Order: sequence, then structure tokens, then C-alpha cells
Amino acid sequence: MKTLITIFSIVVISLSGFNCPESINEDVVQNQLTFDGYEGGYYFFTNANQQAVVLEVDEETKSPDLVNGNLEGETFKVVYTPVERTATSSTQGIIETVNK
Repeated sequence: MKTLITIFSIVVISLSGFNCPESINEDVVQNQLTFDGYEGGYYFFTNANQQAVVLEVDEETKSPDLVNGNLEGETFKVVYTPVERTATSSTQGIIETVNK
């Protein structure tokens, strides 16, 4: 009986180390998002569930010119790295790529 409990415990502990599929690839998230606008260094998008997604860009990111406002309402495939919200920032992530 002790052997069965030991084997069961080992199996449970070994399986608990697996990550969920969304967290694979170092927590990079890929979504189809609709661009809503740019203001104050933040890019505002809406996802398919009509929830707001606020992102920012680092200097190295190559993306379409979203700042000028000509692409509002357009849908893009956005890849970003989620970040924790802080008291001084409302961003949900750092944009890696933006493609049509």
C-alpha cells in the first residue's frame, strides 16, 4: 500500500511542473486586436470579447505607424509580453510585433 501511495505521489508531483499552453514561449501572448488609438505612450486595443488591452512599445519594436491615427478600427495580429500592472503604469504588456 505504501508503494502505491509513493508512486501516486511521485506522478502527481512530476505532473504539477507542467505549464499551461498560454505560458509556453516565455509568456508571450498572441491575439487578434482592434486598434483603438494612441495616447501618452500607450497603445489602446480591443480584443474579440470587447475588453480593453493597453500596451506600450519599446524602442526596438518594428510596427506599422499606429501613432498617426490612420489605422484606428483596423484589426492586427499583436504579439506582446505581459507585464504586471503597477501604481504608475496601466500597461498590460510590451508589444513585440504588430502585423496586419
